[in-house]
Amino acid sequence: MVRAGGFLVSELKLHLETVKSHWKHAIFVFGLAAALALVTSCGSSTSTTAAPTITASCTPTDVIVLNTAQCTATVLNLSSTLVNWSVAVTNGGTGSAGTITSGGLYTAPAVVPSNSVTITATSQVQSTLTATQPVTIEMAQQIHTVTCVDPKTNTMPSPLVVASNNQLACTATDANGATVAVNWTVANATSGLAGNVGSVSSLGVYTAPLVPPPGQQVSIIATSQAVPTMTPGTATVTVVFGSSVLSGNYVFSTAGNLPTGVFWARTGSFSAGDGAINGGFEDTNQGGNPNTATLRRFTGSYSVGADGRGTMQFCESAGANSQPPASCPFESGAATAYFRIVVVSPNQVQLIEFSSPSTASATTTADGEMISQDPSVFQSGNQTLDGVYSFGFSGVSNGATEEAVAGEFSADGFQHIGQGSATAPGEMDIDAGGSAFLAGTTYSISANGRGLVTLNGLNFSFYPVSAGRAKFIEIDQPPSGTTPDSILAGDAYKQQTSSTCGWTANVALAGTTVLETLGTGSGLTVADVGAFTATNGAATLIAMDQNSGGTTSQPAGTANDNYTMDSDHCGRGTLSVAGHSYVFYIISPSNAVLQETTSGTLAHGLLAGSQTGSLADGSYAFRLEGVDAGGATGQPEVFLGQFTSVTSKSVTALNGSLDLNDFGATQTGLPITTGTYTASTGPRSTATFPIGNPVTTTRNLVLYMVSPTLYYVLDAVATAGPAIGVINNQF
Repeated sequence: MVRAGGFLVSELKLHLETVKSHWKHAIFVFGLAAALALVTSCGSSTSTTAAPTITASCTPTDVIVLNTAQCTATVLNLSSTLVNWSVAVTNGGTGSAGTITSGGLYTAPAVVPSNSVTITATSQVQSTLTATQPVTIEMAQQIHTVTCVDPKTNTMPSPLVVASNNQLACTATDANGATVAVNWTVANATSGLAGNVGSVSSLGVYTAPLVPPPGQQVSIIATSQAVPTMTPGTATVTVVFGSSVLSGNYVFSTAGNLPTGVFWARTGSFSAGDGAINGGFEDTNQGGNPNTATLRRFTGSYSVGADGRGTMQFCESAGANSQPPASCPFESGAATAYFRIVVVSPNQVQLIEFSSPSTASATTTADGEMISQDPSVFQSGNQTLDGVYSFGFSGVSNGATEEAVAGEFSADGFQHIGQGSATAPGEMDIDAGGSAFLAGTTYSISANGRGLVTLNGLNFSFYPVSAGRAKFIEIDQPPSGTTPDSILAGDAYKQQTSSTCGWTANVALAGTTVLETLGTGSGLTVADVGAFTATNGAATLIAMDQNSGGTTSQPAGTANDNYTMDSDHCGRGTLSVAGHSYVFYIISPSNAVLQETTSGTLAHGLLAGSQTGSLADGSYAFRLEGVDAGGATGQPEVFLGQFTSVTSKSVTALNGSLDLNDFGATQTGLPITTGTYTASTGPRSTATFPIGNPVTTTRNLVLYMVSPTLYYVLDAVATAGPAIGVINNQF
């Protein structure tokens, strides 16, 4: 049994070993099969890869003619992503399809084709691989109308006129009234140039310039944003003067007579803007006792018309310590001083004193000017006055007879007159009495811009226009019951020289020089305008015109005509020309204040370097002062106005209007009807002003050209009282 049992155990062990051996073989076979399967799958010739693809797109897909779209192509599963671009009209349609660059920038044709266009991207490495993008071409909106309205009222002015610095809101539309996207520009309607034409915003808001451009018309131009080469739309606008031309601080002065014949002067400053006058204060001086009113405060208003002529009025306080009325509209008649004005530029205005709107009689016959004040005078204070200044004052003496003063003084910018100067404190010539040196003194300028100074015992207030100029008025007040003190008013100008006092004959005057003077002689009012050539001390007369109490003449030059500069003075010189003698104080080369010293004549004026030329086409302002046609008994008159000059067939016609104050009697808007201008060689020319409709009087004027923007002018009508003044170019 043991044997049998051992046999059974041995059999069982043998069977188990056999089974074990079979499993090992099976595992080996299965493992080998798996390995062979893995190897077979890695090297199979039946595997596949992704197919190459291409897509194309353009932005935008609706393109206005001549505009662009950017196209892009995406290439996948190829060794290169580069493509070639092409474009054609879809389905063989007619017309140009436009162009496309290698970078895919498509430009539409100028004319819409018969069908849309197809843009194609072709693979550079597989020409059979393409993609397309259809693009629709659209016609641009045609600009049919440019409409401009007043943004304050949203109405369109008719005719289309805009005043200084005012605005128009402009819109471009197509034939159906739809707004067209445009770019805005503005240019002179005649010349096409862009100078002094105002500005226009990207939204089409046009702002007019302060001063009208030559010809007064501008073109507001709308150019299609979509197609800049398309015919633009245009609105033609006429630019005129308006009250906004004046803005900021101004210094002013007038001088003349009261109806009683007493001399009168005023000088002051104020702030202007939007037709209102604020912060005004002035000094006035007149014959009588008391005769001065210092630091008189005022408010006021002004209005400027289309031609630059306008009105201005002050509401003055009773004295320095009282306030002016709260308001004084022009129509109310509440103002205490009235003026007529004509604008030369935003920086200069000519003015005459005038009557109130309720009467044709003025309380004063006087004229003068307004000059824009440099804001720096309020920061600089006493340092504003620094250097050597030449001055010219005129008025009456304490004997109420006419008086003229010319001179110079040196200021150091620290309240001193004469201290620290390389020369004497200064000097002045009173009438024809010769020069007298000034004593050293002091001056002061307050925070409001008003200064005080004493010169040769005379007390003045002054209002700086800038560091280079100031307006002066004497403010002496005589004791009660005594003869009034002298009344003088005028301007001081800083001498322009590279050294403190370096004036010699060849430096002071050179070339063509013009002069103008107004004064008295033998009991008559005398006015002169002339021109001479200055060369190293020699004065050669070109021409001179004189009106003495209504008698006109043309003095001739002499062999002794000359000029000299004082060696011991700073800018003082003497001049002899055409039998007249003068003393002058230099402002700059060929510019000086002038005092006539001819025996029996007392006159004052200016001397200026001259250009040669003729009155150009354009718009001009003028102001003259003198006496009316009464001759020796003539009464003071002043007038100002505006005219345009237009040349046609070699004939220059003048048309305009003027405002007249004739010894207190006033007339406004007198027409100048078809005047004429005649040019001649040199600086002298002539003009006629037929006045009235029908014509009631004609002014015969002689013009001497200082520059294209300034002429000295004399009224040379025989038997009429003399009048002298200036003509200024407006634009």
